[in-house]
Amino acid sequence: MKSVELPRGLGTVTPITAAEVCDWIVANKAPSDHAHILGNLNLHALYLTLEEGPVATMTRASDVVLIDGWPILQLARLSASSNSRPTSRERVGSTDWLEELIRRDPDLRVVAVGGTPATAEGMRTHVVERASRLAWRAFDGYEFRERSEAAEGDLESALEQAQLVLVGLGMPRQESWILDHLHYLNRDAVIANVGGCFDYFAGTQRLAPRWMGALGIEWLFRLAHSPRRLAGRYLVEPLLLVGRLSRRPRPATTASAQSTPGTDA
Repeated sequence: MKSVELPRGLGTVTPITAAEVCDWIVANKAPSDHAHILGNLNLHALYLTLEEGPVATMTRASDVVLIDGWPILQLARLSASSNSRPTSRERVGSTDWLEELIRRDPDLRVVAVGGTPATAEGMRTHVVERASRLAWRAFDGYEFRERSEAAEGDLESALEQAQLVLVGLGMPRQESWILDHLHYLNRDAVIANVGGCFDYFAGTQRLAPRWMGALGIEWLFRLAHSPRRLAGRYLVEPLLLVGRLSRRPRPATTASAQSTPGTDA
């Protein structure tokens, strides 16, 4: 996979499509000291990485960091060489690759952690109605209880058997949770932070139309539907981010790094 360094030392992203994310999840991977981490970077996550908290720690530890958001795509395009600039197909949110995974229906043991009890159950119902081979176990993000017609066991034992773990607890709580629970997972498993995507599949939140995403304005749709929750994130955080970046010292660069902004991952 090809990775791209963002400007001003803001991190590294991996421009891949939703289909390629699914390919990577089910592929045999090289041995690792811990489970493989699938991260993502949007403007909110970028803001939180500057605080050097769990979001920054998990993002740096990720095997793959998806381009999740129009601003991150533009930053990646600025850094990449002219023949390897990411395209809109390589801007991938959690709903994009998860939708593709459900459609493919691979033989995979999945543990989903997050959402209200109703959301966790609604997400599980969405999956079992569309996929027969995905073994989906849903735990809510409040009591961490399994939400199904016949609960099989506790969360820790489920994690030990999982091949894919999805954590949707919101930033930065989900990143802290992932870092604290890596030791439960097999080293060939994949764990991903997926934010509020369970709400979209469960039908408790509406997903912005695809055309708005292509124009980079889906945040207007989200803001209109959840103004109290998202006003600070979409109207205040970008200004604070610009202020932080203006005070951030430019990282030292070398001639070789400047000539080859895209490096192998």
